[in-house]
Amino acid sequence: MVENFGGNLSFHPAHQYSPRTEQEVLDILSRHRGSRIKVIGRLHSWSEAARGDEVLLDLRHFNQVQTEQRPEGVWAVVGAGCQIKLALVELDRQAGVTLPSVGLITEQAIAGAISTGTHGSGRHSMSHSMEEIRLALYDPATGEPVIRTITEGPELRAARCSLGCLGVILSVGFWTRPKYNIEEWISRYPTLDEALASEVDSPLQQFYLMPWAWNYLVQHRKAVDTPRSSLAWLYRIYCFLTFDLGVHLAILFFERILSGSSVIKFFHRHLLQLAVVRGRHVIDNSSDMLVMEHEMFRHIEIEIFVRRAVLPEALSLARELLSHFGGDKNALSETTRTQLAEHDLLSAVEAGAGRFTYNFLVCVRKVLADDTLISMASSDEEPCYALSFISLAKPAERAGFFQFAKCLSDCMVTLFAARPHWGKYNPLTAQQAAEIYPHLPEFQSICKQLDLAQVFRNDWINRVLFNQPEASARASAE
Repeated sequence: MVENFGGNLSFHPAHQYSPRTEQEVLDILSRHRGSRIKVIGRLHSWSEAARGDEVLLDLRHFNQVQTEQRPEGVWAVVGAGCQIKLALVELDRQAGVTLPSVGLITEQAIAGAISTGTHGSGRHSMSHSMEEIRLALYDPATGEPVIRTITEGPELRAARCSLGCLGVILSVGFWTRPKYNIEEWISRYPTLDEALASEVDSPLQQFYLMPWAWNYLVQHRKAVDTPRSSLAWLYRIYCFLTFDLGVHLAILFFERILSGSSVIKFFHRHLLQLAVVRGRHVIDNSSDMLVMEHEMFRHIEIEIFVRRAVLPEALSLARELLSHFGGDKNALSETTRTQLAEHDLLSAVEAGAGRFTYNFLVCVRKVLADDTLISMASSDEEPCYALSFISLAKPAERAGFFQFAKCLSDCMVTLFAARPHWGKYNPLTAQQAAEIYPHLPEFQSICKQLDLAQVFRNDWINRVLFNQPEASARASAE
């Protein structure tokens, strides 16, 4: 049995492999010609995209990191199964360089991270920077397993975030950047406008909407050339004990032991804000400062991407929905009720009244426009903001979260053309995907060219990305 990190996805593949060489991968493809083939990374995802019921490949042995000094800079090739945390260490050790951008969590395998659009804050997603992707697939002309390297054009834009639909990613190549330091300090603001205005001085910042207090806590961040602070190690300990460990333990305690919405709301309005040290500037290595140990506690998450132009309205709606699900009968404004009613969303939202008390921070991160076809930040120019909603509830006690997440997604997609993260809980329908991804037809066309037999998919991918129910997908492939 294979189970993901969040505990919301489990399946039993008919065949499982952990190949060590590219030839082994080709042999597996040859042996299982016509079967559905999926690849898993570290399963640090909540999405149905990882499900593989027939043939499942784990490329954990493809963890090499190779760097080469070229006139343009340091070029790196990283194996598909290499965890991001190992890639960071090896890039630094070999050439004193680092990734162009890095996500909040470093447990993922790099192929899984780029295939789902993993991102940090203030830069492009990791997918955007991939300049070379090597795939094992079936030659459309002969049907034989082959290895193909993609380096340009629409195929590269498709491969940069593909959910595994083009073939088995073996390695990725990209230009690195020199190792650098980050200066960080924390502030609290009463309004969103003030939080956003601070981006001028801290372009890599991420900030949090504090539920039930409804103010904003900002982790200001910017790249600097100045040396690491002498007490940076102490700040890292503080961050670990406060954010990585303390907040999670406190929320678990108030949810599972002192359960009750009033207790949770009191914690966020008063206790949590006292634990945050504000205004102290600290400089540390980017590989340490930009990441968290968020994987220490099993949780589930939905993340919604919205354009900068609609961010205020989207956060306002999120606040109303959180309050409504948390039991506030007057949370939904008349304007919101009218909008939801016009799109047949009001009854589903009203049914969730008092069903779910949100107990985590809402993390907000800016992501620059990606040169991809279907990553959440794929765009010609406009940056997005990713809004993360997290629950630490036990897997058997997540009904309220799922009801809230489905309503949140439907409302955000319908009203703001928002995009749920491919690697997190994603309740998109095929109709919604077609409406919010203008380059989806081009992506579908490239998938059909490179995967003629349609074997690098599963039921969820066929349904959402290709609008094909199980029966019609099988018939089309045959």
